[in-house]
Amino acid sequence: MKLLGFLLLISLANQVFSEETGRLDREQLDYRYTYLGISFIGANNAENGLAINSSLKLPGPLYLKFERRGDGIDFERETVDKTTDSLRLGAHAGIGDILSNISASGVDLSVKNTFEIYGELGVKSWSVENDEFNFDENEYEAHFVSGIHFGDSNDWEGKIFLDISSEAQPIINDDVVCLELDCPTIYEISDDQNRRFGFEAVYNRGKYTAFTIGASTNSLYDSTTFELGFRINL
Repeated sequence: MKLLGFLLLISLANQVFSEETGRLDREQLDYRYTYLGISFIGANNAENGLAINSSLKLPGPLYLKFERRGDGIDFERETVDKTTDSLRLGAHAGIGDILSNISASGVDLSVKNTFEIYGELGVKSWSVENDEFNFDENEYEAHFVSGIHFGDSNDWEGKIFLDISSEAQPIINDDVVCLELDCPTIYEISDDQNRRFGFEAVYNRGKYTAFTIGASTNSLYDSTTFELGFRINL
C-alpha cells in the first residue's frame, strides 16, 4: 500500500509540472475509453484463466463497459470452471472539475485536474460447471465499481479501484443422505457482498496499443489475483 501511495504521488507531481501534450500527442488526462483487451488471469489459490474486456465511449463523460472472465475455483479438492459476465455504465470526471462546482463559504474552489474519479454501475451474472454438475444463475445481480484514474495518457497511467457485487459461492451439501454419499458441491449466491480492491497499470506503447498489469484481492474466496494483458485502443 505504501508503494501504491508513492507511485500515485510521483504521478500527480509529474502531471503538475509536465507539458499539456506528450509523446502520443495527447493531453495528460486524455484517457482511452474505447478499446478491446484480453488478459491472462493468475491467482494464488485458483486455476488460471482469461478475461476479455471492452469499453465504448458515449457522449459526454459516459462510457459503456463489458467484461467476460473465465477462470477456475479450487474448493474441497474440486476444480470448477467459472465464467462471469458483467455490463456496466460508467462516468468519469476530473477532480478539478468536480471541486470547481463546489462552493465553501461563498468562495469557489479552483483545483487543477491532476486525476479523475470514476464510477460504474451495472449487472453481473455467472455460470459455474465441472464434470459432475452445472450451475447457472438466471437472475442478474447489481455490480458497482469505483476508483481513481491517474497518470499520463501518453505513457504510464494507473487505476486504484473498489469492485462490489454479489457472487456465486460454493457450499457443502449438508443433506442427511449426502453425509453418507459422495454428493456434489452446491453453488448459491452469497449473502455477503464480494469486495475486490486492486490496481491496474497501463503502458501506452503507441496510439493504438497498450499493455496492462494489475492485481486485486477477493474477499469472498480470500485470494489474490494477478493479471497481464494487451489492449487495442480504438
